[in-house]
Amino acid sequence: MGGDMAFGFPARFKRSRTYLLPEEELVAAAKSALEDLGWSYKVLWGKELHASVPFSGWTWGEDCKVRILPGGVVEAESRCVTGRLPQVFDFGRNRQNVEAFFARLEQAMGLHRQDKL
Repeated sequence: MGGDMAFGFPARFKRSRTYLLPEEELVAAAKSALEDLGWSYKVLWGKELHASVPFSGWTWGEDCKVRILPGGVVEAESRCVTGRLPQVFDFGRNRQNVEAFFARLEQAMGLHRQDKL
């Protein structure tokens, strides 16, 4: 558990991966991934999405920000929602959120590519 826990204020986890797809397809796949995860989201601007991850019992919930950057880079960051008291430990939730997002994103891209064939 110690290696997976993020520590900070607020606790967060961030990763980026690069894909060889046009930005429009990455945005569509990101939206699909968030919908599949059941995370409500809004588009902050064309290539940045902000999702809310429901309360888990261990944290007050997390916010997940997804950005589509030039060159096919997708960046995902999950951070704990802060309540009245600071959420310093995340019990691995933020890492799990980011990994779940990328798994669904890659699944959505596979389905998206199959649809185009």
